[in-house]
Amino acid sequence: MVATEQSDRTRLMRHSGIVPSTGITLGPYKVHFISGGRFRLDGGAMFGVVPKVLWNRVAPADEKNRIQMGMNCLLIEGQGQRVLVDAGIGTKDDSKFRDIFAVERPEGLLEDLAALGVTPGDVTTVACTHLHFDHCGGGTTRGEDGVVKPTFPKAHYLIRRTEWEDAHHANVRNRASYIPENYDPVETAGQLVLHDDDVEILPGVTLRNLPGHTRGHQGVFFDVPEGRALYAVDLIPTVAHLPLPYIMGYDLYPMTTLETKRSILADATREKWMILFEHDPEHLAIRVSGSAEKVLYEDISSGS
Repeated sequence: MVATEQSDRTRLMRHSGIVPSTGITLGPYKVHFISGGRFRLDGGAMFGVVPKVLWNRVAPADEKNRIQMGMNCLLIEGQGQRVLVDAGIGTKDDSKFRDIFAVERPEGLLEDLAALGVTPGDVTTVACTHLHFDHCGGGTTRGEDGVVKPTFPKAHYLIRRTEWEDAHHANVRNRASYIPENYDPVETAGQLVLHDDDVEILPGVTLRNLPGHTRGHQGVFFDVPEGRALYAVDLIPTVAHLPLPYIMGYDLYPMTTLETKRSILADATREKWMILFEHDPEHLAIRVSGSAEKVLYEDISSGS
């Protein structure tokens, strides 16, 4: 269904279990993959209606039926700016929460930034793709005094208004994914910037609505001279989700996801885009070809 050739770098990443602070060049930008750690989610929920006999081949489950997930955030450097896209799960949660989701190395976000010589105060923008805890938790930090504040004190935090509204009016199906201390302190600190439409966060780099997972779910689209790339976030969370029917049970609007995914993959395969992954524990970036119905890809992840 999906053709691949696994690189030595990917094998090294699987062996270590940690995404390295490495990067790729896209036009005028250096794009670093920053690890927010790893965690596990229920495999059945991650693949929706697809039977376990199929998904377990590409994403083996543990004894609790959970599959390994990365939290591969992006740091985009260029034009005198440092834009962080998503912030992992963070370090505020208690041991019970960490055990339920098998959270590993949540402190990796700041460690990987430090390895690049970037301090929290150097980040100019935090672009939030959506407000689920595994994407924005690291955007706030609990101090020694117990007060939760933005992790990046000089950054403005971009959040789509529909996502902000849905997070504050969560229902029984999605409320477990939304934790107010992950984002409300940003508003209190005066660092919140809500936007209604797609927004260009850097020249040629657009925070773009990819609805289905949530109404306000977004990806990052690079339209640069060297080609096109998409940080697909939860539209295509891992390589295993490239086939059209492989849609998460977590998606609130799965049929919208299907149509969004079909449209994106039609363009991506025709124009041979790069796809960057947030949740794949092994693959950071691939180049796709083929068609939306049969995606072929080459792993182009860079490693150290």
